[in-house]
Amino acid sequence: MSTKPSLVKVGVIGSSHGIKGFIKVFTEGDTLLSAKPPFTCTVEDASGNQSTIQIDEVKPNGSHFLVKLKGFETPETVIKYRGFSLLWKREDLPKPTDGEIYTEDLVGLVAISKETSQSLHYIVTQVIDNPAHPILELKPKNGEGETVLIPFLNRFVGDWNLESKTLEIIGWEQWIEV
Repeated sequence: MSTKPSLVKVGVIGSSHGIKGFIKVFTEGDTLLSAKPPFTCTVEDASGNQSTIQIDEVKPNGSHFLVKLKGFETPETVIKYRGFSLLWKREDLPKPTDGEIYTEDLVGLVAISKETSQSLHYIVTQVIDNPAHPILELKPKNGEGETVLIPFLNRFVGDWNLESKTLEIIGWEQWIEV
């Protein structure tokens, strides 16, 4: 059994901002506002390498946040984290409100048809970040067959049920056509 805490991606680090070492962080929601600086969190690069940083200041700035990291005083020093994912321990996150979900909770759900409520024999294996919207990666439960990518939008994805571990897919036939 792993003792490693469950980490949830809450944002992506962007480019530096200004001359005092601030960096942009893009999130879906206001999770960063729920924490009071200074606080420690984990960052992860594209290869999965993780490290810990301390955030000393958070300021909302339009569609993103400006974040000041401890020990990083110039744009040149802070840019090393550009493109890194910002991860928090699940237990430190605010509880989602009704109708909300952390996208990581979708991984492992079995796809069912919205129209028939029958299993499609596919499972959500990954939620891919995309500038427009997240994309669900579904693979056959038995391991044989093609991977299917579906935009995580209301017109393609219906309700989810974490208790029954199911996710409704709307118009499944359009996703498996050759």
